[in-house]
Amino acid sequence: MLLGHGESVLRSAYAVASRGDGSDGPPNGAGVLYVTTLRIVFEASVARRRIGRRSLAETETQLDVSLHELKNVAVRRGRIGRPRLVLELAHGRPSFDVLEPEAWTGTIAQAKRALPPSGTAAWGSTHTIERQVVKVRCRFCGALGNEVDGRCPSCGAPL
Repeated sequence: MLLGHGESVLRSAYAVASRGDGSDGPPNGAGVLYVTTLRIVFEASVARRRIGRRSLAETETQLDVSLHELKNVAVRRGRIGRPRLVLELAHGRPSFDVLEPEAWTGTIAQAKRALPPSGTAAWGSTHTIERQVVKVRCRFCGALGNEVDGRCPSCGAPL
């Protein structure tokens, strides 16, 4: 997972995801769930390859959602099994089997409170160009002129 400028991981753990609402599209399966200062990401293993003695797992980002797009976070408790973390998005309600789902809801709520307003650019950077004008006194007439001009604005002598 690549992080943007100023973004940091607040929480990450192994998770088992399911759509739960019958909608098409990811996430589904086992992988790693991340909560950063700007978004929620779920990466799942899609294949394992053997290269010599090494075994490499290829991962795929199945969910990458800005915290601004997150409508609600809840913990669903079923009659059987452990409680699940449920994310309510505009395009579905994926749920995740993670340890301590209540702690995850607290981390997500804290990250949402710390977000800048949605109108400001979170990924962009602002560059400020500052020019300083140095004034120099002409040695012939005593008038002040800009150093970069090279000539006195009053008498025309070289500065």
